[in-house]
Amino acid sequence: MTDKNNANNDPISKALGINPLDKINSIEKTVRNLETQSLIDSANADFQVARNNIHNIIESGTQALDELLMIASQSQHPRAYEVISILIKTLIDANKDLLELQRKIRELSDNEQPISGPRTINNNLIITTAQLTKMIENARSKVIDQNE
Repeated sequence: MTDKNNANNDPISKALGINPLDKINSIEKTVRNLETQSLIDSANADFQVARNNIHNIIESGTQALDELLMIASQSQHPRAYEVISILIKTLIDANKDLLELQRKIRELSDNEQPISGPRTINNNLIITTAQLTKMIENARSKVIDQNE
């Protein structure tokens, strides 16, 4: 049976003017997929920005290191060599950060699971007894009219 046939055979859903649960579940899955895709796209964009920034820092640091090595060798000052060692450590840390970023983005793309949220959706409809009785009577009269 298709969803249309199933909806037509469900007099309660038809009488109350609501969608059958199958349609609600498919809408919930679609929304969850869209949220997941949005998170993945956002994470990928952030990854690219961070990656480009780290590459720029490494490149600038390498150029600065070359210049500092020339200055240190000409001046033979101990402080110049100390600054070089600090810059080398900073460049090594930047390279480690780049590798860590690569690892994290791979984990995100492998998992690709949405952030877990509530799994239960309660669709509450507040209705008075009089309104419910009227809906049932209208539905009965429609069913009786269709059978005649």
